[in-house]
Amino acid sequence: MADRKFLFLYLDTGAGHKSAAKVLASSMKAIDPSVEIRLFRGFSRHGLGHTLFEKGYNYSCNYIHGLFPLTYDLGQSRFLQSILKNILLPETRIYLKKLIMRERPTDIVCFHFGVTPYVKEVIKTIPWKINYTVLVTDPFTVHSSWFFEKDLNYMVYSEDVKNEAVKLGVPADNIQVIPFLMNPKFRNHITQDEVRNLKIKHGFDPDKKMVLLVGGGEGLPGAREIVNHCLIHKANFSTAIICGRDKVIKQNFNLLRLANPRLDLHVFGFVDFLDELVKICDCAVIKAGPATLLEVLSCRKPVIICKYIHNQELGNVHYAINHKVGYFIQKSGAIYKKINELLTDSSFDEKMKKNFDSVVIDTDASKVAKLLLQK
Repeated sequence: MADRKFLFLYLDTGAGHKSAAKVLASSMKAIDPSVEIRLFRGFSRHGLGHTLFEKGYNYSCNYIHGLFPLTYDLGQSRFLQSILKNILLPETRIYLKKLIMRERPTDIVCFHFGVTPYVKEVIKTIPWKINYTVLVTDPFTVHSSWFFEKDLNYMVYSEDVKNEAVKLGVPADNIQVIPFLMNPKFRNHITQDEVRNLKIKHGFDPDKKMVLLVGGGEGLPGAREIVNHCLIHKANFSTAIICGRDKVIKQNFNLLRLANPRLDLHVFGFVDFLDELVKICDCAVIKAGPATLLEVLSCRKPVIICKYIHNQELGNVHYAINHKVGYFIQKSGAIYKKINELLTDSSFDEKMKKNFDSVVIDTDASKVAKLLLQK
């Protein structure tokens, strides 16, 4: 395993791609401290690829209603993908070849389908052998663009995705099903005494139920309306809201908290202790991103999903509902009603225990690390 150097290539289209890369890198270093791993964006920050994929993703998901479903569906077209590839290939080839020649990796792992074909083209021009793997970060519903390149080696999170890849023409022998890459902190279950201590540590009443509103790095859509219902109905539970990188939203919630001291509201920005907040909550309201969903479910906490990205995250919603550990509710009033219903149900904990016993999520990243290191 000596003298191995990995390049992990990702895009900032949601937090899941980079977080998976970081988890895998940490696990590989734990197994073999001598291995070198570098993380890089798959497109130059100053190129058209960055504008179309990374900036385009952010605007289409958060600001221009209806644009993402359109681009998602159009992206399924092989013809349109070929046109886009020809447009982006000249600039991307220069960026990637310069990166690869400078870093001189023995292995490349790609965490985003947008980068996959360009890496394949550039590797053909490199004068040494490079092991190339594509790690598909969508666990249940997958965009067909992941598998437009039929002759690559793929790692996928589920048999459902493997079957879809085979239908699209990828040989079954080229596909490995792997555990979901998740920060191991979420796998460590804690006792009731530890829950109580963590509540006190983060400023919560240890004797009150708590709901967590979390939506990833950009915050949770509709969180203000949900909090307003908590205020109007004088909720008897604590509410924690994670605002992510949005400092304006955080400031607004803090002003609301100060103006309404009886509202048991706790406001957080971007945190590195999300696992602790998940472990002390009684249920969570989330977007249907795979990382957040499976992190919460891994801690055996029920979820209320208020939003999912068209098609891409539909399978995540179905997974939670089919296992009876989640609900899909969009209207803020109905969300508040469900929260209150769950947290005042005396048989709540026992019901959830039975449901979660049917949920088996393999999140052992060391298995993935060993597969890559043994290549």
